This record gives sequence, structure tokens and C-alpha cells, in this order.
Amino acid sequence: MLAVHWTPVNETKKVLKNGIRKSKKGLFCFPLTGHKHLDKWWVNFFNQYGVRHKKKYNGIVFQIQKEDLPAYFGHWIGATNRDDFKKEINDLKSFGKQYREILLWRIGEEIARANNLNNGIYDYKIIDKLYLELADREMMNNASALTEQLNSIDFMSYTLDDYQIVLSNSISADRIIKVMPQGNEFGRVLRQKKKYGL
Repeated sequence: MLAVHWTPVNETKKVLKNGIRKSKKGLFCFPLTGHKHLDKWWVNFFNQYGVRHKKKYNGIVFQIQKEDLPAYFGHWIGATNRDDFKKEINDLKSFGKQYREILLWRIGEEIARANNLNNGIYDYKIIDKLYLELADREMMNNASALTEQLNSIDFMSYTLDDYQIVLSNSISADRIIKVMPQGNEFGRVLRQKKKYGL
């Protein structure tokens, strides 16, 4: 799975030379989905909601590997540098399974909501089971159901927008695949345009 870690523009050279260093709690990143808006959700969150001082960021893209585990994959609330949380994912297969289950759970939720199937159910274990069964049934009836949802920016945003991955280890510089800008252009291009009044 590819992931993106957002770092301030002025730190990018250092990251490209030394790699991405983890904090005390781990290395925070986001699964790369291929949907620009969703892949940049965190950087927009940082800047729009005053979580950090407004800055320009670059996304550092890398492949998650076995040595990055154990990992946490879930909502960011309760899993920040201030919180204690468990990294329960210990292998890449489990990681892929959990990612798929999150997507299937949301498909099942949509089916249940459309058919009023979850009214009066308050036990999360029963709800989880119901949603996954509904999604499995939908997948058996429509093999392309998951692919259709993966291509839907609305579905993917609703499902993953506040999710994060927290890895256990730093990422070495040789594992960085590419750098993507916060906007549509890198800072140096923006500086040139400003300099020459473009």
C-alpha cells in the first residue's frame, strides 16, 4: 500500500536527504487513494481548522513495508501524539484485510440505511456483523461493487477522510517514491510566478 506523509515545504530537502523521522508515537501518514482531494485531506485540515500554524506542505509518498509494522489504522481522534493507542496491525495481509473491511463496512452501512435495516439496533457488534454481511451479499450479486465505490470520491471521502496510519518506524530516504505539492504546483514554481508577476 502506498502512503503519504505531509511535511512543511521548508523541511522537504532534509526529508529527501535523511528520510521521514517518526515522532515518539510513530510515523503518521495517510493511505494514498488516487483521489487528489482525499489524499490532501490532512493538509487541508491542518490549515483550515487551526490544528497547526498555516504552512505550505509537500506530500512524501512511500510504500508501506513489513518493517514499518506494527501499525495503527483508524480514526485520528484518540490516536494523536498526545494519546496512548495500540498499534495492532502486525503484518501486511492484516493491513490489507482491515482496509478492505473498512470499505465493506461503509458499503453495508449505505445498504442498511437505504433499506431501514438498522433501526433499533444499538449493539455495535451486531451492527458491524450486519453491515459486513450486507456488503458481502452485495459483492456476490455485483462483483464490481467495490471497484465502483473505490472510484467514487464521495464514497471514499465519506469513508476515509479522517483516517490515518501510524507506523512504528522511520522511512529511509531511498524509500521515498515521489513528492507531491499541497496545491497543483510546487513552491518553487509559485515563487517564480510571484517573482515575475505571472
